[in-house]
Amino acid sequence: MAKVIYRDTRGVRRTQDLGNVTRIGRHPEQDIQILDRVVSKAHAVIERDIEGNFCLQDGGSRNGTFLNGEKVKEKCILSNGDTISIGSTELLFREETSDRQSQNKVTIHADELESHIQNRIAQRVTDRFMPEQKISDAGILRRDYEKLRIAHELSQSIGVETDLDVLLEKILEKAFEIFPADHGVILMRLEDTERLVPMVVRGRDASIGVGDVRISRTILNEVIEEKQAVLSSDAMMDSRFSGAHSIILGNIRSTMSVPLLVDERILGVIHLDSTVESGAFTEKDLQILTGFARQAAVLINHHRLLKKMEEEIVVREKLHRLLSPQLVEEVVNGRLELKKGGELREVTVMFADIRNFTSFSERHTPQEVVQLLNEYFELMVDVIFKHEGTLDKFIGDEIMALWGAPIGREDDAEQAVRCAIEMQAAILEFNANREACDEQTLQIGIGLNTGEVVAGYMGSTKSMNYTVMGDSVNTASRVCSVAGPGDIIVGGDTFRDVAMLILAEKLPPTALKGKIEQVDLFRVRGLRARPIHPTLRNTSS
Repeated sequence: MAKVIYRDTRGVRRTQDLGNVTRIGRHPEQDIQILDRVVSKAHAVIERDIEGNFCLQDGGSRNGTFLNGEKVKEKCILSNGDTISIGSTELLFREETSDRQSQNKVTIHADELESHIQNRIAQRVTDRFMPEQKISDAGILRRDYEKLRIAHELSQSIGVETDLDVLLEKILEKAFEIFPADHGVILMRLEDTERLVPMVVRGRDASIGVGDVRISRTILNEVIEEKQAVLSSDAMMDSRFSGAHSIILGNIRSTMSVPLLVDERILGVIHLDSTVESGAFTEKDLQILTGFARQAAVLINHHRLLKKMEEEIVVREKLHRLLSPQLVEEVVNGRLELKKGGELREVTVMFADIRNFTSFSERHTPQEVVQLLNEYFELMVDVIFKHEGTLDKFIGDEIMALWGAPIGREDDAEQAVRCAIEMQAAILEFNANREACDEQTLQIGIGLNTGEVVAGYMGSTKSMNYTVMGDSVNTASRVCSVAGPGDIIVGGDTFRDVAMLILAEKLPPTALKGKIEQVDLFRVRGLRARPIHPTLRNTSS
């Protein structure tokens, strides 16, 4: 097993097990997130190659990736104890392998053969499982029983195995109990690629290394392209593989390869070979190994689905803090794209602030204040998400929300105004329930403004959050400060987007803090029963 050990920016020691692809960078969706301003969002990647080596490659970062003090210019194979430097973070590469394992190597040899294979080996009738009444040799019956017994034991043991590496080891371990194989290899296809990577390799004597195990690409191509198991009673004589260099050089006399197949998808290949016995494997063996592979493929696919679900849970958890449940589902399912990094976007920003909350806090205990805020926030966030808004943050008793980032729609300004109207209606119902319990009520002022902002993950090296920044955000905050209890005040750009939908009152030109010139603001009275033509302007109630 390979891993990297490092300390994050808070000094906490962390260990990351390396999969086939491990991405490193500043962005939260990287496998290893390094919160350092000199680290790029997608800085570097560690990838396992076709021979099982872990390789480091820079991802086109601005400040570079360093291996043992040397800047990485091309893909480099990692060795146990190597130090990777990214920004101010050092990652120690560890590969925990025994001496026996370090001697094992799998080479997929490209053979120069004709692509069309015509000849097939005819198996003897006695090599197939026969009906009981046709078996006269008790020895054959005993051998078949023993193979099926071990196969049953394997199916029982792998059926409850939750560790993929252990599962693959168990399959090869049992394979050597059943079949007279000298070498065994399980190769897995990297997801979304055509590459096969050796995951487990061993010989009959598990205490010693097997050296260089050569597998013919011809055999693998036959298995993958035809999606069928391949049995060769004597690979050196088999006309399908005659001239295959890896077979000749490896002195391989018998081979058996079966696909790990789920719903016509190749997940990998189980390959066994014998260098001693000609005709070491029979069609019965192939049937048993195919049964292994069928069950193993289902479990491997199950492992992958579980991993994907775990990754989706993490993504959902992050998105649920920002987006409505409906938008989260669309992003996770790929129907909407959530762009990464800072970008210019047209958004409508909302600030909703509780009026006279300071005096309320002075008259109540902290516990009462927190309880009230939690109830209030729960109610308001539900309304925001109902109208597909993005929750940016809570600022004391103030809520900041936005429409248009990270996902934009044509009716963002309309949804924002509709949300504000429903929030004020929800507060009235909230207050009615509190009055019934003889508790103090709340009143909120809401301000909205539409304009261009920079949206993306921002913050310090120790804490990053998705948010928006720009003059339009500051203006929205100033507009909110103008809104009195129960008011919804919108800026001129927001009004122009929704003028045909709302009843509104134009306020006198207003001076906002930080603005040199006075601005036009509008107080929203409600929605029109019937929208008017967009060329008309509505400036009176």
